[in-house]
Parts: sequence; C-alpha cells; structure tokens
Amino acid sequence: MKRPRPFTLLLAGAGLLLGGLILLPILALLLSSRPATLLSLLQSREILLALWITLLSAVIALPLIFALGLPSAYGLSRCSGRLRRSLEILLELPMVMPPVVAGLALLLAFGRRGLFGELLADFGVRIPFTLSAVVLAILFVVTPFFVRRCLVLFDGIDRRLEEASLLLGASQLQTFWYVTLPVVRRGLFAEAIMALAQSIGLFGVIILFAGNLPGRTQTLSLAIYSAFESDPFQAFALGTLLLLISLLLLAAVHLLAPPEGQHG
Repeated sequence: MKRPRPFTLLLAGAGLLLGGLILLPILALLLSSRPATLLSLLQSREILLALWITLLSAVIALPLIFALGLPSAYGLSRCSGRLRRSLEILLELPMVMPPVVAGLALLLAFGRRGLFGELLADFGVRIPFTLSAVVLAILFVVTPFFVRRCLVLFDGIDRRLEEASLLLGASQLQTFWYVTLPVVRRGLFAEAIMALAQSIGLFGVIILFAGNLPGRTQTLSLAIYSAFESDPFQAFALGTLLLLISLLLLAAVHLLAPPEGQHG
C-alpha cells in the first residue's frame, strides 16, 4: 500500500478538524434537552406564539422574496460587464452588512422619524415593532442571498434552449415561463426552502427593527435570547427545537436539489 502523501494528510486533517468544529457544538445542543422537555415547550402559549410568528413571517415573506428576487436574478444573469459587477456589488451589500447595522438602517429608513417613516405615517402605515417589520427585515436580509443562489441556477442554463424558443416565435415572457423555469424548477424549490430556513433564524436585524415583543414580534430566536437571561435550560431547549426545524428544512433542500451538473 502506498503511504498517504503529506498534502493528502493535510486535507484529511483539515476536514476532520472542521467536522469536529461543526458537529461538537451541534451534538452538545442536541444532548442538552430531553424529548419530554421539547414537548413541554409546545404546551406553553408564549412559545407557541413565538413559533407561530416565526413561521407566519417566513411564509408571508417567501412569495415576496420570489416576486422580487426571481426576476432580479434572471435579469442579472443576462447582464454582463461593468453593469453586472455594479449590480452585484449593490446586491452583496446587505449580505456583508452586520445584522445590527441592517436593523439600524431599516429603522432609519422606515421608522417614525425615518427617511420614509413620516410619509408612511401620513397614510396611516406604521412598520417598526410590528409583524410587517419582521417580514421587511426578512426581505432585506434573505432576498440578496436568494438572488445570488438563483443567479447560479440561471447562469447554468444552456442559452441555446432559450434562443431556439425565441426563433420559434415565443416571446421573452413565454420563453422564461415555459422553457427557463422548468429547467431550474427543482433548484428553485430547494432555494425556497433555504430561504425559509434563513428566515426563521434571523435575530439581530429583527430585534432592532421589530423589537422583542412577546405575542407580536417575538420569534423563536428572540425567545431564546429572552429565556437565556432567566432560564438557560429553557433557552437550550428552544435552541434544540429551532435546530431540529432547521435540520428538517436542510434535509428537504437536499432532497429537492438537482443532481450535480443538472438543473432540471
């Protein structure tokens, strides 16, 4: 048998260390709570409300993410040169912005005395510290990631399929609807679930823009933050619950994702 080469050992060592770094905290969290403790959480009205707000805001935001992100991703995939680079920089700003800064930015834009807050108030619209603020925070943070991932899907499409459709007399909209979308449909389903998974885990941007109001804007992530100050064991149980939800969504993503090298 050949001895492993040093570079191979380096790769294996790095992989093992990374695997341990990821698995050990997850395992510690999963072992911190018993199934009976998790079931008892679902009997608490406050926890059920936090779970409801988490899921409701994510489900409301999802079609809006698609409505804004899908056309943007497709349009960006058909751009090139400096225009595309400039648009990608704009798209990536919320992705690299610290969550706390994102929350402050949203508050300064849509708060009562914000850039557009007074205009909205004239129409009787108040966004901060409401469920709408939770949804808007999700849109601001998650949509750029959704666009970036969809951009990879659209870039991988064989342009000759669309060109053939146009040559046969189909309009651009018909080509997009009947040719492009079917090719990436499985990938889009996977991206929808990934967007949901990201939405349910947001914290910093929500606590600043929507507040931590039980029964109104408190999501599971915020409930964990509140519980950790008074009852750490309840926070561990809530964290385990949120982790299990995320694991289920991640499993669904991998079931729906297209095989490597395919998008249909």
